[in-house]
Amino acid sequence: MTGTSVDAIDIAALSIDHQSYELLNAKSYIFPKNLKNKILEYSRNQESIDDNKICSLGDELAHVYAKSIEAFIDESYLKKETINAVGLHGQTISHNPDDQNPSSVQIGNGEIVAKTTGLIVVNDFRRADIIAGGQGAPLAPLFHDRFFGETNKIRAVINIGGIANISIFGKELTGYDIGPGNVLMDSWCREIKSCDFDENGRWAEKGNLNQMLLDKLMEEEFIHKNPPKSSGTDYFNIKWINEKLEQFDFRISDTDIQRTLAEYTANIIAEAIKSHSDIDQIAICGGGAENNFLMKLIREKSSSEIVKTDCWGMSHEWVEAAGFAYLAYLRVNDKAVDTSTITGSDGMVKLGDIQKPD
Repeated sequence: MTGTSVDAIDIAALSIDHQSYELLNAKSYIFPKNLKNKILEYSRNQESIDDNKICSLGDELAHVYAKSIEAFIDESYLKKETINAVGLHGQTISHNPDDQNPSSVQIGNGEIVAKTTGLIVVNDFRRADIIAGGQGAPLAPLFHDRFFGETNKIRAVINIGGIANISIFGKELTGYDIGPGNVLMDSWCREIKSCDFDENGRWAEKGNLNQMLLDKLMEEEFIHKNPPKSSGTDYFNIKWINEKLEQFDFRISDTDIQRTLAEYTANIIAEAIKSHSDIDQIAICGGGAENNFLMKLIREKSSSEIVKTDCWGMSHEWVEAAGFAYLAYLRVNDKAVDTSTITGSDGMVKLGDIQKPD
């Protein structure tokens, strides 16, 4: 799994059958710096990018995926003949499900990964859902329910990646993208401090909330839309932040902007929680769970008890990677899933394309 934060290549090995699963091992691998910079440039851009450049980047990324998979197999003492499939989410470059010609582009050529590793690869998970009339995202509710849904309680999982999404299960399975997770805070860090993220929210914590800016951010149309809905970092990015700042005729300090972006992210997550009054238990996963200041703000703005998914049996670091292993398991076993209450699709969909090594 490589998510919208572009923070690492997360790999998880799962043993799965129709009744149970076991997380065997999980590790993270860093992107080569030049590759990461190109991914950030392409995925934070609403303008059209040359298709040849995107294809070239996808092939380059595929070789890095394959190298990481090979290293993971060796370091985990796994035997290739025991691996049924690799679930390869790919790196999201653009996500436009509401366009006249809907699309969601994840790069990282699955054919190259299959041929290089000698393993069956399942990739391009979102296209079939879009063809069936859905948003193509989020798909996380399908595996959040599988991993954490064995209870008589109504539970919610909030994944805070670049984009934040919520899954609700216990009765009907639902879910949607809330809006920006880490992406705005990370983008401002990159713009002002030339670093990838605000570690533990320390920079944001030093600032003061600018209420006028927060009010302006809260006007964003997407967060007030009814589900099904999904978004991406090609919309929420540094350009989005600067467009909001340009509407003020006075300067707000860089540190206060970072604090306000953190408050905004916490606000929209807390509001999503409050909008579902029947939720009994809430857990958070994803990179945002490691931002202590953001977690503190979310808890302050919500009356619900909030834990990390670690308390429910799986580390918040590995939920999404494990999830795409589960989706690959479904696809190689020819199992369709009902995404209608999540993405708004027409119903049962088989997610993912199967790439064979020969």
